[in-house]
Amino acid sequence: PQRVGLADTVGIATPNQVFELVSMVRKAVDCDIEFHAHNDTGCAIANAFAALEAGATHIDTTVLGIGERNGIVPLSGMIARLLSVRPDLVAPYRLEILPELDRMVAGMVGIEVPFNASITSETAFHHKAGMHTNAVLRDPSTYEIFDPARFGRERTVMTGHRLTGRHAIAHRATTLGLTLSDHELRSLTNEVKRRADAGPLSNDELDDLLRGSVPA
Repeated sequence: PQRVGLADTVGIATPNQVFELVSMVRKAVDCDIEFHAHNDTGCAIANAFAALEAGATHIDTTVLGIGERNGIVPLSGMIARLLSVRPDLVAPYRLEILPELDRMVAGMVGIEVPFNASITSETAFHHKAGMHTNAVLRDPSTYEIFDPARFGRERTVMTGHRLTGRHAIAHRATTLGLTLSDHELRSLTNEVKRRADAGPLSNDELDDLLRGSVPA
């Protein structure tokens, strides 16, 4: 045969089971091996990667993982998995158009890009909690395994969120050319948190507050 196809059609397999099965088939045939994984138990990407490690040569994916029931392996998720451990496998592709591709297909079928979609979700490179923003502002690799620019994305520090911290506020103030005392910084951070309880502040609202044009 030119290719052997293996399918976990009901999405019940575990990565260990997939690895053992594909390894057994790999020893028996010299041709290509294709693996088809469904996501009913949330293991589609893990199972697909296990298949590759065991010797599979082809993995079925779709944009956003669209397929029967819970879908199959999402393209963006599989690319994220491969890029982190086998970047050579995705090197030929134009990764910067991946977010646009997901948005286009989502629009065509009348759905939203899932909030937890790898790489392409609206919040994939958003940071809001104080500890996270402090670390990311110092060294993005502390909370990002990929540079968002590689996918045509930008990092967003959500300074106007109720989970914000004083380091994020200080960074925003610095970008505005403002110098705040430690007391002012702590006071403004508390005020941002208080106001953001009713909903995140826009950058304009936050900047007005920092500049002192809105009474604290």
